[in-house]
Amino acid sequence: MNNKSDFDKYRSFIRQQPEFRAFRSEEFNQLAASLQVKSFGKGQVLFDQGDTRDRLYYVIKGVMRLERSDESGNYSFINYVKANKAFPYRGMFIDHEYPYTASAMTPIVIASFSMPVFEEVLLTNRDIMKRLIAQMGQIINSTENRLQRMVTSSASSRVQHALIMLGEDLGETQADGTLAINYPITLIELARVSGTTRETAGQVVAKLAEENKISYQHKNFRFNPSSLH
Repeated sequence: MNNKSDFDKYRSFIRQQPEFRAFRSEEFNQLAASLQVKSFGKGQVLFDQGDTRDRLYYVIKGVMRLERSDESGNYSFINYVKANKAFPYRGMFIDHEYPYTASAMTPIVIASFSMPVFEEVLLTNRDIMKRLIAQMGQIINSTENRLQRMVTSSASSRVQHALIMLGEDLGETQADGTLAINYPITLIELARVSGTTRETAGQVVAKLAEENKISYQHKNFRFNPSSLH
């Protein structure tokens, strides 16, 4: 981000976000000294699993896709980070490498800070440390719940649970109580999340749409989560 006025605008915007409000002025200035703001196109990789874990990221616009693969490359764990969220919190103070690959699911604008400086500030600010611990607890709970949902031999159930997960991560609640995912989700993406084939994911989506449990138009989903439980 070469334009100084744009940079200052983003710096001011980030300062007001919940992730950073608890920083004292001198602490935020220390962190902001390493601030970078960049734009990436859809599909571009921010970092790969195993790269040096040297930056903390904050999504200003768009959606990030996080994917972790096992040693065989046959199993993937997929998660998403939408705008106004920071990552990675996993491995704070311990890990030296990123635990997953991060790529742009949509065009994104993303800020980043020095991870060592962020961790250093955490050690001196109890309020931020408490917030971080609470967020990590929420992440653990969410991950455990999702794993429990996805441990089923039924491909149809996995696809429905994957839709619920996508709704939790990316959906916006509408006036009628439904969740609208206003980001393009392909059947291939849904199949990867649910651990099945594109054909099976397509069949399940078609059946759910026929039963009026979901709407899938222009790759955008809309549904009431209670109808998929």
